[in-house]
Amino acid sequence: MSFLKRARKENLISLAMDLGENPAPTFSKIDLVSLIKGNKHYNEDEAKLMLETMVTEREERLKLAAEQERLKLAAKQERLKMEFELEKLRMTSDGCKNPKHEKPSCYELTKTVPSFDSKNGDITLFLSLFER
Repeated sequence: MSFLKRARKENLISLAMDLGENPAPTFSKIDLVSLIKGNKHYNEDEAKLMLETMVTEREERLKLAAEQERLKLAAKQERLKMEFELEKLRMTSDGCKNPKHEKPSCYELTKTVPSFDSKNGDITLFLSLFER
């Protein structure tokens, strides 16, 4: 009889429904135990077996859900790893095909520094630009 007191409320509600009762979700555990014991189909051994079955089924569902979550997480991690590898391969292949992204080996000063116009230009402005 103490197995009923140790059972979870949702298991007691399920047991009462299996016995043909209609318990309200607001019933306390004590009310549920008295409802189950007062049922005309109540048999202690069968009730204990039914509760044990409910508990094992719930544990199996939880294990299955945890395993599915683990597999989903592993698949997501593998997908991210593959995407990273693909992006890495794209970057290396783009570097070979696209020379404009490569760092130039030497800078051409004639292209980077504007030419100095001695008639209209100011030498201090030209030199400050040249320093940069």
